[in-house]
This record gives sequence, structure tokens and C-alpha cells, in this order.
Amino acid sequence: MPAAEQYDVIIVGGGPAGLGIAVELAARCSVLLLEKGVAGETDRFWFVPPDVLDEDTEQYAYGGVTRFLTKTYSMQGDDLVWAAQLFPRYPYIKDRPLLAHWAETARSRGALVLDRTTYRAHQVDAAGVTVTAERDGAEEIFSGRLLIDASGYDSPIVKQYDIDRSDFYWWSVFGAVGEHPDGLGDMEVGDYMMWQTFESADKGSLNKGTPVFEYEILDQTTSFSLILYLRQQQMTREEMRAEYYRIIRQEESAAGFRNLNVANERWGWYPSGGLSQQIAFERVAFAGDAACWTTPCGWGMTFILDNYRSFAHTIADCLDNDALDRDSLLNASHYRLHDKFEIITNVLATHFLANASTAELDKFIRLFMGDIPPVLCEKVFTLKVSQEELLQMIGAVRERFSLLDLCRLIPAMGLTNIYNEITYFAGDALADFIRELFHAHPDTESGFDFEPEALTDAVP
Repeated sequence: MPAAEQYDVIIVGGGPAGLGIAVELAARCSVLLLEKGVAGETDRFWFVPPDVLDEDTEQYAYGGVTRFLTKTYSMQGDDLVWAAQLFPRYPYIKDRPLLAHWAETARSRGALVLDRTTYRAHQVDAAGVTVTAERDGAEEIFSGRLLIDASGYDSPIVKQYDIDRSDFYWWSVFGAVGEHPDGLGDMEVGDYMMWQTFESADKGSLNKGTPVFEYEILDQTTSFSLILYLRQQQMTREEMRAEYYRIIRQEESAAGFRNLNVANERWGWYPSGGLSQQIAFERVAFAGDAACWTTPCGWGMTFILDNYRSFAHTIADCLDNDALDRDSLLNASHYRLHDKFEIITNVLATHFLANASTAELDKFIRLFMGDIPPVLCEKVFTLKVSQEELLQMIGAVRERFSLLDLCRLIPAMGLTNIYNEITYFAGDALADFIRELFHAHPDTESGFDFEPEALTDAVP
């Protein structure tokens, strides 16, 4: 392909974000998509809130989660079970058919989608973006007006720009779709076990490596079961695979999966704790995992389905107006899924889930067994919580957790930074409430009327 041919947009990454955006942009622009594997292939699995589906994607949704469960060994039988309340069901996505549809549609609209083409580097100048890639063992050079990075959690472009993700946490996930030859036992179709722990695996917080077991019952014979970690370092696929099979083959409380006939394995790494980063550079925009499009539980597909069209249309407007500077691209990245206070909620939830001990997580689960309605759990983890509901949550947490606990569980947040944001995302009343909770005084240098380090150091 001659280097002189210039595309309006070069997209790196042929996963959900890259393909969804390519489908929309191809109707208005010339698009080149580079995928190091095969565009549309995936090893992930998703369910989503139904309100993020549109006329194009709803045909690829089926069944869904209708009941939520939690089961921890340390709660001694006080398991939590409730019917889905925010929506009647959370439909599953036919992941591979949807992505294949998007790839075919992008091509039919004129996009050039190149499989097995690996991004190597790019350069930006006043004329546009030059991308160097490797295809069939040979170097190729492509030119475009704009580069969109949708290359995923391990983005080489993010690394090239030295974007600070030191506060990020990662959901490391491994599981399998499989058949139950002995039946489902006491499990029901539509069940989502969202939090199950085992005494043999309990070594402290998720950030120290404790896995959580989850499963979704897809139909009368089929499930998707998985383990997950929430850490600042990613677990390897090999480590996760060994622990997953140990749990389903040996743990007594996972006996329903003892004879699971595995059809296919699924795995992935999902960023969390820095939701919807608005990052852009001259002629370079970011989407999907490369931009941390996610929620506290790594529901990245939810964010993509709710934003791929609006993101693509605003990017196309930038191209029409030749407004490809950093500020214009940042303005194009105003996602319509969440408000800022919900983003702060995501960061708080991520740090809490990562750093809390098993006993503290049990204490949190018990909030939904009387203090607050279980539907708030669904709202927090889909980021559809209102300001009033956030206040209700904070009040319940205040009753259950001490100041010492909270200072230890969210130290990496930079509590002073939260105080600087409180009025924006929560309003004056809630801001005063939170400042009172933490004995916080913004006029002091640290934001506290005490030394927070002393409290943190005092916690074993």
C-alpha cells in the first residue's frame, strides 16, 4: 500500500471499542483499522444493563442475569440473595457474533480492516499522523489525519506517552463457559454469584492476591464461571488458570462445578479506578480500555455500548472542522454515561474493594442486608447512582466503618484531592457531611485537622 494514501482516521485495535467506533466513522470518513490478531475475535464475555443497547446491538443480546447472590465463608450462612431490581434482567451479549457483525459492517462501509498487522510506532506533525506497523513480517507505513488508540489494556501508545496510571487497579479475570452434566443443583438460570470467597484462598485483601469466585448461569445446562483479582499488578494467565481449576475441582462450596465440561476458556485484564480518563494529544485520541472506559467491576462493554456512537460522531465533527488539536479532542471525549460524582464513586469503590480485608468486605455486604436496599449495589456498580443515593450510602458506611478504617482503605486516593472535588460532584450539603466525617478542613495544608499518616501507620 503506498504511503502517500492518507486516511481520515487510523484506528489501532479491532476489539469492541475499535470496531464500534470504526462502524460509525466509516459512514462519514475514510477509515483504516489495524488489528494485531483477527478483528472481532475475543476471549471475553459480557452482560450489560439493557438501557445501553441500541437498535443495532439489541439483536445480539439474550437471556440475562435476574438474581444476584453473594456467599462468603466468613459470614457463616448469612448469604445475600435478591432479584434484579434496577432492571428486570441484565442481558448477555453474543460477543463473537456482535464483533463479527461490526467488522463486516465497517468493511461494507468502506473501512479497510487489516488483520495480523501490529502497530510499532507513530509520529505526528502538522500534516497528520504517520503510523509504522508490521504485516506479514514486513514494515508498512500508513498516513492519516487522526490516530485513535483502541488497542486495549496493554496499549503501546499509552506507554509511549508516559500516561501516569500509578493509581490504577486491574481486574485480572480467568474463567470458562461450560456444560453441567449433573445438572444445576440449587443454582437457577439467571443467577449471578457476584461475590464468593473460600477459607483456603483467604490471604487478606484482593490487592494482596485473594481471588473471588463468580458465576453466571446462562441456561439449563450452561454456565460461565470465573475467578478475579483486583490488584495494582496484573496476574498472569497461567497463575489464574491454575487457581481457577483448583477452585472448581477442589473447593467444597464450588461443588456444582466439579464435573464442569469446559467448552472454552475466557480471560482478560480490565483497568479500574481511573474511569473515563479524558486523555488526548495532538491528532491522537483514546478509547476503550486504552482510555479506561469501565466501571468498578470492569464493565467495559457497558461503557463502550453507551458511548461508541456519540464518541465517533463528535470525532467526525472534529475531522469535518479540521479541529484535531488536543483541546478539541478532549472536548470530544465528554462521555454521556456518567457525571463526575459517579466517577468519584467508581474510584472510591475500586480502592475499597481492593484494600478491604475479608471481614471488612463482609461488613460492607451486610449493609445491603438491612441498612440500605440491595438495589443500591446494582446502582453503584453500574454507576447509575444519584447524589441522594450516594449520600445514603455514605451515611451507612459511616455507621459501620471508623475513620481509621477509611483512611487505611483509600490512602492512594489522595483524600485531599477528593475534598477539592466534593462541592462539584456532591453539592454543599454532602460536602459538609463528608468533611465532618473525615474531620477535614480545606484551609489547612493537609486538608485534615490531624495527621492522617499517623492513623494509617497505626493500623496493622
